[in-house]
Amino acid sequence: MPAFLLFPLSFALENSMLAFGVGSLVFSNGYFLVGMAMSFLALGILVALLFLRQKRLKKELALCGEKLFEAEQANQSKDKLFSIVAHDLRSPFSSLMGLSEMLVLQSESLNHDQVQYYSKLVHNSTSKLYTLVEDLLQWSRTQTGNTACHPEKLDLNILTTNIVNLLRISAQEKDIVIALKMEGQLEALADANIYSTVIRNLISNAIKFSRVGSTIQVNGLKRADGVIEMTVADRGIGMDSTQLENVFKIDGNQSTSGTHNEPGTGLGLILCKEFVEINNGEIEVDSQSGVGTTVKFTIPSMDDRKN
Repeated sequence: MPAFLLFPLSFALENSMLAFGVGSLVFSNGYFLVGMAMSFLALGILVALLFLRQKRLKKELALCGEKLFEAEQANQSKDKLFSIVAHDLRSPFSSLMGLSEMLVLQSESLNHDQVQYYSKLVHNSTSKLYTLVEDLLQWSRTQTGNTACHPEKLDLNILTTNIVNLLRISAQEKDIVIALKMEGQLEALADANIYSTVIRNLISNAIKFSRVGSTIQVNGLKRADGVIEMTVADRGIGMDSTQLENVFKIDGNQSTSGTHNEPGTGLGLILCKEFVEINNGEIEVDSQSGVGTTVKFTIPSMDDRKN
């Protein structure tokens, strides 16, 4: 009867105990070779299991790294948001405080025309402040996924004309002309509020950065692929290559005052991009410093639903 001694080998993996019995035969009748074979087999299994575990740990480490990067990006976005609130809301608030204080202290000495003039300044500052706060709130909703989207049939000719007519009042203060051209009857499948926010922001941006007496082109057409394309083009101050590269990045985007020192959050185009994508469209910006900026974005047409 052969005599041999079997030494057990155990290790922990995944909170389970996997036991291997590996023997070295103190031999007789050739059992030594069998024991050696069993030892090599056990060693091979051990190496394979350790390799698989290392591979999984690397994958988990990479996933943790991605989550950490996302958390850092979100933190940077919050820092940018707080910076915007602190910097860009200060100006209209200061104007409101100064104008209202003057009206309180000098109301008796001011004539009717002066009161009307300063009241108009108060109204303008309030409107600008409201626009800034609205941009911040809308951007905040997109970050938390609370932006509702209800696609419906939209007559872009009527909707865009109404928005342009409202914004012509602001444009006239700088003697700017808004030229609207819609090629054919354009019917889109999109959310009306989201589309209105995008086109209103783009035209307001164009007014803000356009020079006195210039023209803003607002065009709409249906492309050969059936997608509707809207264009807002100005001949204003434009952007340099660095600004253009960071135009959709909140951590690299900076608010810029308009040609009449109009305040801004720096969120306008970022908000537009997110809203365009919610409406299943795409947006692109072309700009040259001192020449102007052209923004194009797409919207699904009603034909897309039919197809």
